[in-house]
Amino acid sequence: MSAQTTLEVTENVTEVNASGDTLTITLTDDVTEVQAYTLAVPFEVPGQITANNVTVSAYNTITSTNLQTVLQGLADQNFRGTSAPSGSTVSEGDTWYDTDDDQLKVYRETSSGNFAWVPIMVGNISPDSDTIDAGSY
Repeated sequence: MSAQTTLEVTENVTEVNASGDTLTITLTDDVTEVQAYTLAVPFEVPGQITANNVTVSAYNTITSTNLQTVLQGLADQNFRGTSAPSGSTVSEGDTWYDTDDDQLKVYRETSSGNFAWVPIMVGNISPDSDTIDAGSY
């Protein structure tokens, strides 16, 4: 569960003094608009802060400066499911956890110009997979 920030603004009239025979009191609510910047808002309110209008700094392979596009870009690099991801969002170096076979796979060039999802396995000597050898780290 994420942390929640609560901002409460209250106004309290503590004393009213009057004198004379006739008294007219008019109370008018003053509306004060408070704008808070750089707070995370856990829901979308029209005209308020959304992932589309939160700016971020580009870093490393993340070139977007809009939070919504950054999150989409990160989601397009790491997949999980029963079928191999495909389409325009898949690129070299992406990872996919195959939930049918319980295998972590990387999308890489297997021969000149040919790309495929290749399993990454610990200690496997199969030519169809990449081996992670913990002894080499």
